[in-house]
Amino acid sequence: MKTVSPAHHLLTQAAAILPSSDEELIYKGIAAGVSERILDLKKAAARLRDMYGSLEALEHRIQTEGISPDDHTLYTDLLEWRAINHELTELLRLLEEM
Repeated sequence: MKTVSPAHHLLTQAAAILPSSDEELIYKGIAAGVSERILDLKKAAARLRDMYGSLEALEHRIQTEGISPDDHTLYTDLLEWRAINHELTELLRLLEEM
């Protein structure tokens, strides 16, 4: 006996009510989730830009000042910013493929 997941059951119900296919609903859900994540990442990048000006400025500051053994904030922010940029690139590529 095959059990149906709650998500699959919900998808089937939504497709029966809405003028959309299962596939369209899935794409719309993915697009909505990706768009929401992009907004969150852009807000995080804007916060870092407000603090440091640019990623290049932060990298230059780290090169000139170094990283304090007691405070790794600059390095942590650099890693976060790079991760944000990478994830944004991947999410935008995913949207283009849809």
